[in-house]
Amino acid sequence: MSSTGSNAAGGGSALGGIVTSIVVPTAVGALLAGSLLGGLVYSQTTTPDKNPASQQILVYGD
Repeated sequence: MSSTGSNAAGGGSALGGIVTSIVVPTAVGALLAGSLLGGLVYSQTTTPDKNPASQQILVYGD
């Protein structure tokens, strides 16, 4: 097998390829998942606009 390209001799570019192909998408995915999870937790823990217990669940006689 022959090595072609600029990273055959230097090796520094291979580290850059690993960073851009593995570390960056992982970090972006973790940030996105964390923000979505934070939004979900926030929406579940905030108080409702009105008290749902004040509404009738069953209405008899209509």
